Amino acid sequence: MRLESLFGIVAQMVGDSIPQLKKLSRAKKRELIGELVDEVFGEPVRERVLSKALSARLEHFRHNPKSAKTWESVKARFRLP
Repeated sequence: MRLESLFGIVAQMVGDSIPQLKKLSRAKKRELIGELVDEVFGEPVRERVLSKALSARLEHFRHNPKSAKTWESVKARFRLP
């Protein structure tokens, strides 16, 4: 079974169990998921994952400083003001 199929089945089960979830916006659902994960694992998982990702990026930069992009090029790429 593919992971996407499993998520679909779980989402359907949760939606059937708690119909109010279907009425929430995507942003509210994301917020709720974050709170549930933090509660289940007993610590702020999102912060730990973000910290690990930033550490990996910094280590990559230290070994490959020429791979860095300027803030101006990032803003241009994403069409930010």
